[in-house]
Amino acid sequence: MKSEVLVKTKNTNKVISALINNKIYFNSMKSINEDLYFKVRESDIERINCILDIEIVKYYGRVGVILFIKKHYILLISFLLTYSILLILSKVIFSVEVVTNNLKIKESVLYELKEYGIEKYKFVKSRKEIEYIKSKILENNKDTLEWIEITKNGTKYIVNLTPRVIDKTITDEKVYDIVSKKDALIKNIIVSGGSSVKEVNEVVKKGEVIISSDIIKFDKVVGKRSAKGKVYAEVWYVVNMSVPYNHVVYQETGKTINHIYLDIFGKKFTIMGHYKTNNSLNETTTLIEKPYLFFRVIKESKKLYNYKKVSLSEEEAYNEAIKRADKIINDKLDTDEHIIERKVLKNNSYSSKIVLELFYRVYEDITEYKEVTLESE
Repeated sequence: MKSEVLVKTKNTNKVISALINNKIYFNSMKSINEDLYFKVRESDIERINCILDIEIVKYYGRVGVILFIKKHYILLISFLLTYSILLILSKVIFSVEVVTNNLKIKESVLYELKEYGIEKYKFVKSRKEIEYIKSKILENNKDTLEWIEITKNGTKYIVNLTPRVIDKTITDEKVYDIVSKKDALIKNIIVSGGSSVKEVNEVVKKGEVIISSDIIKFDKVVGKRSAKGKVYAEVWYVVNMSVPYNHVVYQETGKTINHIYLDIFGKKFTIMGHYKTNNSLNETTTLIEKPYLFFRVIKESKKLYNYKKVSLSEEEAYNEAIKRADKIINDKLDTDEHIIERKVLKNNSYSSKIVLELFYRVYEDITEYKEVTLESE
């Protein structure tokens, strides 16, 4: 690549003769107003300066490229860096959606997809890899899955599933006893298979048989039939709860701000999104981090909260402690279970908080099936 220079000088008759006499090559000469423009070799500039008063307008060729890069290197680096980041981000998975109404199958498939590297912030897979993953998931779930399709939509994978229809007439041929899930006082026994070996208002220990699979005739065990039924009992809990008189309550606003930025030697350079607030809790995830890259791409998710300072009287703190303790118990219970009774065992008031110890009697399903094996007989 030849290096040429566009120069200008005053339009005089001496210019051309001076160039010819000094054997200086020139081309593209033109006159604009009172100035004369022409191109010369970059190597002749020093000689021309000795005979003419010139001004350099522009460099061409290798020297021109070098000077352009030196002048605009920050812009060029930014462009190349941005292009590289966008290229990398286009190869990253940002969302995985499994389409099925069967939550159990959905959780199982999501776990397997994760094992094969199909999850958020991992690189997209080739067509060959996708076909392999589909075949392995079908192989591992042949009893529950009929068909699976994995399609890529931008940076999102959509996984469509067709569950296998199972013949519901097939039954578990194993034999079970119904045992107590925990220490309790029996309140109700519903038997639809097997025979009850415990009575209502009888105390049982965890693991004790309540409904047996034994078939008894004339006080002798003549066979086995799996126990079926439900057992409800009174169980007991102790909850310790403390509530400060002055505290801060956080409430979710439902808003999340995503801030994606470059981390270059500890300095942040925003790519998209930015938000500054004291009313937020931040979670950071590394999107891209490779040993051969001098930067990392970080995603910072900011969940926004409203908060308020709460000051409680001793009575209000007491009621709040009761409310929180009740919630702990109720969160354990199903719709057919309930709290029978609550008693406050200890009530201690301090300068900054109240501390309660509470005892609960709870009506709860304690049914647990235990397989009957030769070893357990």
